[in-house]
Amino acid sequence: MKRNIFFFYFLLLNFDFYGQTVTQKLQKAFTAFEKDSQLKYAISSLYVIDAATGQVVFDKNSRVGLAPASTQKIITSVTAFELLGKDYRYKTELGFKEEMPGQNDIFIKGYGDPTFGSNRFSITNTESILSSFYKELTEAGYKGSFRNLVIDNLSFETKNIPDGWIWEDVGNYYGAGAGGLNWRENQYELTLKSSDKIGGPISFVALNGSNKFNGTFIIEAKAAAKGSGDNAYIYFPIGNTDYIVRGTIPINENNFTIAGAVNDAASYFANDFGTFIYKNQKNTFDKMKDSYESRIFTVAMLSENRHAENKFDKNLKKGMGSMHQSHILPDLYCTVAVH
Repeated sequence: MKRNIFFFYFLLLNFDFYGQTVTQKLQKAFTAFEKDSQLKYAISSLYVIDAATGQVVFDKNSRVGLAPASTQKIITSVTAFELLGKDYRYKTELGFKEEMPGQNDIFIKGYGDPTFGSNRFSITNTESILSSFYKELTEAGYKGSFRNLVIDNLSFETKNIPDGWIWEDVGNYYGAGAGGLNWRENQYELTLKSSDKIGGPISFVALNGSNKFNGTFIIEAKAAAKGSGDNAYIYFPIGNTDYIVRGTIPINENNFTIAGAVNDAASYFANDFGTFIYKNQKNTFDKMKDSYESRIFTVAMLSENRHAENKFDKNLKKGMGSMHQSHILPDLYCTVAVH
């Protein structure tokens, strides 16, 4: 369900000039905002308070119940800075155990880093993370090979997707869940090719830039008028391994990319990391334990608000809850064997 929702709700803003002047300026700006053609059938709200005095500076429809949509992420970000602090860093632990000569199990424990493997930033992209992890392993002295990747992705509860999300949303990038281990923002890119005729078929081109992948996509989407944009939706498999793509994309597109949600981030990471290790196999390994720390908490907040990243918002909320809970989560593991 893709919508443009306009909702403004500002609290505790501090002004260094007279309230009456601010009120007049806000009234003028809000009146102009309401005249925007996109708000022809909408209702909007704005509530401004002087942080120093508590005086209401501007109030329009503050008592009307409205869905805050992605503007709520501003409140999440402010709260995260307050509770976690600007110097907070997410941590992802890496270790291994030699079960028998030349046979090792590699252990990964995630703590909810939403930027882990994110290609938005050079220091968190997939190549950077995989290279960093593999370097730590080889510098510790790698001998033989690994049997299993054992991934603990339960720093939070098992429910990655909140209640109430509709089926049309959860298979797409903006509906991606948030868990103890996240990888590539728990999303993938699907590249499609459209027919030169309206109503014509759509065909698969690539998944994350590669035309080789495990699993199948049933493409039921059709070609629509030029300039009609992305109106394609991806649906999770039910009872099989097939993802289904419905809706439309414009005609005459050879590399039209849409983004879908990953329903198993642990396996997603295990596949990439396992493949990377096999491609870069070296004959040195003993025992080690290290951890990767996210270095861009502030930038993550910026991305959350600039790009309306739902998964960043979910991870922040879970992280704040985890930091301030009184009980300890069980130390459970999800074992993923990579062949």
